[in-house]
Amino acid sequence: MTAIIDHMIAYYVAGPANDLDIATRWYPYGELGLIMEDKFSIASRKFGPKVRKHAKEAGKTFLDTMIAKGAWETKENEYGGRMHQFQSGTFKDALREQQEKDPIIQKAKADPGYWDKAFADLSA
Repeated sequence: MTAIIDHMIAYYVAGPANDLDIATRWYPYGELGLIMEDKFSIASRKFGPKVRKHAKEAGKTFLDTMIAKGAWETKENEYGGRMHQFQSGTFKDALREQQEKDPIIQKAKADPGYWDKAFADLSA
């Protein structure tokens, strides 16, 4: 991962992810990828197009991490594909854990202007 992707994920985890609520139906991975790309694009729009253009990669990386942590239950469908269902409780637990451990989030907590400065530097 690049530093900009790491920062996008940290920014999303520190704030906008706290409001994530996805209907508890089964989704194909591709659809979830589009949903997360959109969430990251919206969350990062204030940092400009040089940051926002990485929304797809950041969303996919975040989604893969959360699937691995069980925030989306995974099952095989009858056609050999995988489907995923959002697990709100597990998601919130995984999110809290990441918020406590992520060093980028810890830096941002210590400096109110951190995000603007970091994204300006990374996209320069």
